[in-house]
Amino acid sequence: MEKTGTKLTPRQLESNRRNAQKSTGPRTDAGKRRAALNGLKYGHYTVPRTMEQSMLLLGEDPLEFQAFRESLLASRQPADAVERMLVEDIAMLAWKKRRLNRAQEGLQLRSLEMLELDRHRRALEVGRETADISQEEVLKSGLRRAPRSPGRFGEILSQLETLSALVSRRDFSQDIDPVITMLYGETPSLRGAQIANSYRQLRERGVETEEQQALATSLKIAIEEETRDVMEEYALFLQEHVHVSPALRDSALAPVHPQWISVVRHEYTIDRLIERKLKLLTEIQANRKLEELAAQAMERDVRGTKKHDF
Repeated sequence: MEKTGTKLTPRQLESNRRNAQKSTGPRTDAGKRRAALNGLKYGHYTVPRTMEQSMLLLGEDPLEFQAFRESLLASRQPADAVERMLVEDIAMLAWKKRRLNRAQEGLQLRSLEMLELDRHRRALEVGRETADISQEEVLKSGLRRAPRSPGRFGEILSQLETLSALVSRRDFSQDIDPVITMLYGETPSLRGAQIANSYRQLRERGVETEEQQALATSLKIAIEEETRDVMEEYALFLQEHVHVSPALRDSALAPVHPQWISVVRHEYTIDRLIERKLKLLTEIQANRKLEELAAQAMERDVRGTKKHDF
């Protein structure tokens, strides 16, 4: 069967015109930039990329590049296509150099990120080591000899705070053997034994005499010294495993990344290219000005000759 004609009627054409006016496309700069990437919606290689599309994918603003290029053109004032091509080449090379500077900053920031992640990971690993210790091992060796971790330091300081509160209140009625065992295990350190023995004596005799009061004072000092030692150990632990000191942060900025050498070499190459193109552009423009001056001088000579002839 023969197909019917597909020619639109005047009424249909007018309707299509009205509908087309309703869709004017993106109007803002942001909308136009998004629309420029529509061709990449279903894959990176759907259509060839324009320079503007590549810049957008790299997090750059094509309008900023255009402004930079126009300012360079206005500064150098190219007189023909060759000079304009050199100026535009210089603009593109300078933009690529700026991109390399971003890459260098990115490598340094990535080093800082990896440093932070590494410190956090090490702190978690140390915490897991302590969590794997059984209660039987803790009671045998004591928290003071257990592997270091934030939880272990926190528990030690909590137990010492309990002892300090009892001594400050002159309360020697409590049995602190479980606390001593938790802190020092079956074989207390010298200071641990001093704390335990002094407390037991005060529990048995009270604090009526001057000698007993002096013993209570020395007990308080021993607990304070133990607390201070634990806090210093905790500070060193945090500095070693958790905190990122200014010196450590600065060391992460050192150019030791494997890609750093490639970036520096590429930057050096771009500098050389910019230097050569600037030199060539300067020579071309200088020669053009000399030719213009020579032509003007010749024209003046011709005019002078004509006047003399008359």
